Amino acid sequence: MDDYQINRQRVFGPYVRRDLRGIEIGPGYRPTFPKSDGYAVTIVDHCSTAELIAKYDADTNVPADLVSQIEAVDVVWHEASYQNLPGMADGVDYIAASHVIEHTTDLCGFLKDCSALLKEGGTLLLAIPNRLCVLDFYRPASTPGDVLLAHLMSHAYDLKSHLDEVWYGALLDGGGAWSMAHLQATQDSHSPLPQHPISVAGAVWDHLKARDTTVTSGQPYRDAHRWVLDPVNFEELAGFLGAYAETNLRLEAMPEAFGCEFYAVLRKSSGSNATSIDELESSRARAMQVRLSRAGAVHSALPA
Repeated sequence: MDDYQINRQRVFGPYVRRDLRGIEIGPGYRPTFPKSDGYAVTIVDHCSTAELIAKYDADTNVPADLVSQIEAVDVVWHEASYQNLPGMADGVDYIAASHVIEHTTDLCGFLKDCSALLKEGGTLLLAIPNRLCVLDFYRPASTPGDVLLAHLMSHAYDLKSHLDEVWYGALLDGGGAWSMAHLQATQDSHSPLPQHPISVAGAVWDHLKARDTTVTSGQPYRDAHRWVLDPVNFEELAGFLGAYAETNLRLEAMPEAFGCEFYAVLRKSSGSNATSIDELESSRARAMQVRLSRAGAVHSALPA
């Protein structure tokens, strides 16, 4: 196991035991609760075990010892609702998903799917890349309006997110992810993060316009960061969806972040809105305060 796996086990450990039934979505070469360690977990991924091994064997960025951790895939996801996949377990105690939610076409639908698979009181355990520490650095944080658009018209939102990726996309020293310490050192040196040439966004604009005049749905799944998340806006979104979208998921904890990712623990709570309006008001107020402080820091850095 590498440092990310070890830390995920540490922060999610209080919610998982070997005698509990769970699902891990998209573990790839970094399973958090491996069957090989005795966990009663159903593995869901986007392709078969053999295809995963071949894919990461060919990726020179993935060490062989991580490829060797790939576990037998029980259920292959084919762009369908998770709860409708053949062989999918339900009534489980927990679902773990690391660096998955940001790739979903419908964030609201993903949360509702996970809720449907959990038993009452079960937990959804998420490791999520912090937008400040990945290629989404310059992208605006996802909003409730974005979530609604994707839930009602996923094709339209995918077009938006595709263009945003190339217009705002950033790298730090050639990498798509970094630590907060690395980012701070770069900012202290007043060095901007490099971006794609503007012509790339122009080409994507032309491509998407041409595509959208002929096809409005049924496009193949595109593996990308559709959702731009940090601890502040994720708390807001989870609370809003718990209050108004009947996800039946209540944000219970956000353990300390590690590296480029932060963590969220959501617990299934049916029978009433998972988040009260008072809680949502408090969450929004905290988020607005953070945004005001960030805006003030930017303003003070501008030349007089």
